[in-house]
Amino acid sequence: MTIYRYPLDPPVTGNSSVDNPTRKIDYVMFQRKRIKYDDQNGSNYYGLNVPNNNVQMEKNPERVYIAMPQNLSTQYTPTYRQVDVGVIGMMAGQGLGDGFDFEKGAQALQQAAKNAQPEFLTGALADVIGGASQFLGLAGTVTPNDLISLSKGKVFNPYTEQLYSNMQFRNHTFSFKFFARSEKESVEINHIIKYLKQGSLPKYGTTTASGLDISGGEDIDNSIITKIDNRLSSSTAARFFEIPDKFDIKFVRLDPDTNMLVNSNEDLHYKVHTSVCTGIDVNYTPDGQYNAVRNAALGMGNNAPLQVPAVTLNCRFTETQLITQSQINEGY
Repeated sequence: MTIYRYPLDPPVTGNSSVDNPTRKIDYVMFQRKRIKYDDQNGSNYYGLNVPNNNVQMEKNPERVYIAMPQNLSTQYTPTYRQVDVGVIGMMAGQGLGDGFDFEKGAQALQQAAKNAQPEFLTGALADVIGGASQFLGLAGTVTPNDLISLSKGKVFNPYTEQLYSNMQFRNHTFSFKFFARSEKESVEINHIIKYLKQGSLPKYGTTTASGLDISGGEDIDNSIITKIDNRLSSSTAARFFEIPDKFDIKFVRLDPDTNMLVNSNEDLHYKVHTSVCTGIDVNYTPDGQYNAVRNAALGMGNNAPLQVPAVTLNCRFTETQLITQSQINEGY
């Protein structure tokens, strides 16, 4: 397994309390993975927001560890909608509270109709007034609430309620600033940025003749198979996109002396469900001034690529599974 890490060295080194060395470093770990659509479970549904849906994943052999960003937060966003139930809806809801029953339902509707008589009559009067004004070409509009307000100093209660609609997927935004303190660390930063960018993008699908059932295939020349592969590759490879990778995201603590994880069995702060990358921004001039040097670690002379000493990286991720009450106790 290949690991890309920033920073490579702890901010403060030393072996005594006088040196005040860095004891532990907290990192955000990113690892890409892809759904195995040809898994052996016989599953035809690969949605991740279904409890206990066993979707097989193939993990990327590389990982990225980046020191904690300055801002680390999460949010839980249940969605409610405002509904004017009205007196009929309120009474009907009371009558059906213990389950649907025709007798109870009829009684609830009768009571609701009785309670709605004032609003009904006022509404009918408002319609008559509005129709007459329109017929005679007169100005003015009036509503049931206008009439009752002018005559009684009150308005009808719409029985407004906040009703639960759904839960929003959590979003996570990470902002990192990299400073290359050495050529080796500059190479590491480039690997990290490429790793995350690649995982956020799709790739062209591939089709080969080796996966086709060709009758009499045992007598077909390999050169023919090669020609079929080339033809299929040129004609259908661009027809489909394979969807981008998913991401595992964890908050971990590392011992800088041994480079070993301190909390291998427990996530720091909170857990994150499998996520998709919804955007990446890379700024190669974060301080408003362009400056670049050649990195001799990646080539010789003019063949060495240019590197900038500072880069900012903003990544946005969205979880693929909703959070429920029971998962709070599990660390989410």
